[in-house]
Amino acid sequence: MNRVLLSLALCAFPLISTPALAQVSATHASRRQQPLAQSLSGSAREAFTAAQVLVNNGDFTGAMTKFGQAYDLSKDPRLLFNMAVCSRDLHDYAGMQGFLVRYEHDGAASMSSEDHADVENALAAIRNLVGRVKLSVSEPGASVVVDGQNVGTTPIADPVVLNLGKHTISVRKDGFRPIEQGLDVAGGTETPVTLTLVVQHHAGHLIVTSDSDATVVIDGQSAAKGSFDGELPVGTHGVQVTESGKVDYKAQVDLRDGETRTLDVTLENESHGATIWPWIVGGVVVAAGAAIGGYFLLQPQETTTPVPVFNKNASFQLSSWRH
Repeated sequence: MNRVLLSLALCAFPLISTPALAQVSATHASRRQQPLAQSLSGSAREAFTAAQVLVNNGDFTGAMTKFGQAYDLSKDPRLLFNMAVCSRDLHDYAGMQGFLVRYEHDGAASMSSEDHADVENALAAIRNLVGRVKLSVSEPGASVVVDGQNVGTTPIADPVVLNLGKHTISVRKDGFRPIEQGLDVAGGTETPVTLTLVVQHHAGHLIVTSDSDATVVIDGQSAAKGSFDGELPVGTHGVQVTESGKVDYKAQVDLRDGETRTLDVTLENESHGATIWPWIVGGVVVAAGAAIGGYFLLQPQETTTPVPVFNKNASFQLSSWRH
């Protein structure tokens, strides 16, 4: 047992061979009982045997799963020690620390003082490879997830032990906006982290864009000049965009929870009534509406040659109409 724990304490130097790794607990003599391969039975023994095969193949993730199954079925603390060794080879020193602490606690009655000392030495060797995060969250009953793994529900009394390096903490509770925060953990230290949850009002996001001189009116209240960008309660809202000399824009917008709606409004110029088109009849200026004036403007023009002046007995001929 001492040789094995020494290899744990010197994590950078794997003094224990891979084939022997699965048997470390089996050779642990502190409990003066049969090796695990013999003391376990049924499904627990099958899981342990599978874990040995996986260790021999270098699959420490699979071995960890099988050792865990064997532990859940048998509650033999020696399996926690095997899981600590697997964590070491996966470079999960926070996990290794957790398994060693549980092993020392659960197996305390059958461990010698030398065994305890060896575990403590191993824990000391990885102390600077892990950090402690003391979480303080404003609301109880919130779920806390670190790097995709659930670590508990607030309040969390004990510090969360993490490997040194970058991590992501997520906190969620119904009725509140979720929080996600990055954290860089330094080894050998304890970092306090305080997170405040904000009540989540059911709202949607509305964006209205228009001319810079336009006024955006939301639900009858002047909201912005030129554009509006903000949250509104879930439901139907009246949107009006106005500008001097332009035709008003009006719309009803139905906002759903968490939805973003965008309106890009281009206002049209106002019409100031019929355009007056003048023309001359008999030397008198006559005005008419755009429809009549437009008729003359849009018709093909008729071309005639000048009418020469003849005596009253002369004859003349006008040019024909151009069609």
